[in-house]
Amino acid sequence: MLVNRRARRGGGVRLLPLAALIVALSSCASGQSAPSAARVLGQPSATTLVVGKPAPDGTGQLGAVSCPTARRCWAVGVAGPNPSPAPGRATVIVATADGGTSWTAQQVTGGSTPQLSAITCPSSTQCMAVGSNGSSLPGSGVVVTTSDAGRTWSPATAPANVLAIDSVACASPADCTAIVNSGTSTWSAHSDDFGASWQQEGDLPASLQPGDDLTCVPGGACFVPGYIPSASGHGQGAVAVSSDGGQTWALATVPTTAGVLQSVACLSASDCLAAGSTSTTVSDVVPAKGELLQSADGGHTWTPSAVPVPVDDVYALACPSTRQCVMVGTKWVGFPAVATGAVAQSGDGGAHFRTSSAAYVPTTLSGLSCPDTTSCVAVGGRTVAQLTLVRPRHHTTGTTSTSAPGPPGTQSGVR
Repeated sequence: MLVNRRARRGGGVRLLPLAALIVALSSCASGQSAPSAARVLGQPSATTLVVGKPAPDGTGQLGAVSCPTARRCWAVGVAGPNPSPAPGRATVIVATADGGTSWTAQQVTGGSTPQLSAITCPSSTQCMAVGSNGSSLPGSGVVVTTSDAGRTWSPATAPANVLAIDSVACASPADCTAIVNSGTSTWSAHSDDFGASWQQEGDLPASLQPGDDLTCVPGGACFVPGYIPSASGHGQGAVAVSSDGGQTWALATVPTTAGVLQSVACLSASDCLAAGSTSTTVSDVVPAKGELLQSADGGHTWTPSAVPVPVDDVYALACPSTRQCVMVGTKWVGFPAVATGAVAQSGDGGAHFRTSSAAYVPTTLSGLSCPDTTSCVAVGGRTVAQLTLVRPRHHTTGTTSTSAPGPPGTQSGVR
């Protein structure tokens, strides 16, 4: 699904009846299958590594998630067509304090309901979410922050005269970078006081149409994937890269055959992966296969991966160690094709990916966060999902290896 704003993704939603959901979740918890229960899209009979569930009542469409610890995560998105009955109580922020087992809705003070596209949490109590107020006028950009683990979310200062803030990444509360859209250009802004003030930095390449992903690697570069328009309704995959923290940006060298790119993740300051779709269509939803690119020079030059990509239309990547990587996105099922959620893992630094069996992921997963080497949390539409990571193994010996930690503090605006 080739929609630029992740918070809007989640086409092909098929709601699961409550009775079937209860059977599916209870069967997963007991490790047994329920032969009399109807099969749910995205629910294989194999050992379940991905367990999804509906988001709290009133939630619209979730598109991004950030987990500063293995237990605490926040996810954000936009209000749905049927928000909570209480006026002004539509839910665009949900939180978990137990690793994704249970979720609660959180509200933004002031009675407004912003459209949130990205979130970053530099600590277990501090988070920043960005987006817009839904207007098409200058000054529509929105920044909201919490410093008390979400008990209160308050508006912060947004970069001046911008239409929207697409993505954000905070290495610490004193080091936040955002990608903003002014209507005529896209540029990066930096805050050293957790959103109280912003300084404008470099313009992104004028030809780039960015998505909602910003990834900054400590000791390495920052990346914004997207596409460059190539014909009416079509685009060629592209990645903007900055080696000076966002002060200047340039286009990386990407294969001319690449489709739209949605996410970048790095195993180290030099070894990185970029993923998206093989489709170049940007004006419509076109079922397509996933695409994976790799870079060995810090993201300046990209080449196609030689291995099959088991996820269609990859929307988010994360690499919690130098050997482990996870991708989430769409699996197109049936004819006409219906979009369900899909997850795949790699234990060899992205050289190979294997599909992870899942229970209840009825819609595309577009946000992903992996706080450690044992678990991740993914979101998409009105679904939240817990992911269990498989320990990486050496291909040569088949023995279990101990993973070295990935780049500490790697920040991604995905979600």
